[in-house]
Amino acid sequence: MNPFTALDHQPPALHSVQLLLMGVFFTSYVAAVTGLLHPRGRMRAAGVALAAGIGMGFVFTPWTLGALLAAGSVGAVGLFIGVSWLLSRALGVHEQTSTLLPEMDELELEAPPVLTAASVTAQARTDRGGFAAPPTAPAPLG
Repeated sequence: MNPFTALDHQPPALHSVQLLLMGVFFTSYVAAVTGLLHPRGRMRAAGVALAAGIGMGFVFTPWTLGALLAAGSVGAVGLFIGVSWLLSRALGVHEQTSTLLPEMDELELEAPPVLTAASVTAQARTDRGGFAAPPTAPAPLG
C-alpha cells in the first residue's frame, strides 16, 4: 500500500488517544532536554518520551505518520532551542551578572553560609531527586 494513499484513511481530526500520546511525547521530550530536572529525572522523562514515541507508531493509521510527527516535534524543539540560544548570544543576555550590584557578589562570597529552614527543606528536596533548583518565588504575605 502506498503511504500517501494510507494517509487518506486517516481521519481529518486526531483521536483522543493520538492527541494524548502526542502531548505526553512532547512534554516528556522537552523535560528530558531541558535542565529542569536532575539527571535521573531526565532519564525517566526520556524513557517516557521513547515509550510514547513507540506508542505513536501503533495508534496512527500509517505508522510512518506517527514517526514523522515525532521527528517533526523533535526538530521543532531543536530549532527553538537553537534560535533562542543564538538570540541570547547576540543580545549578550548570557553575560550578565547575577545581581545588579557586582560589589554584592563579592560580599556574598566572603560571608559564611547561613543555614535556614528553607535551605534545609530545599536541600532535602533536591536530595530526593526533586527539581534542580529551589523555588525563587517570594514567600506569601500574611
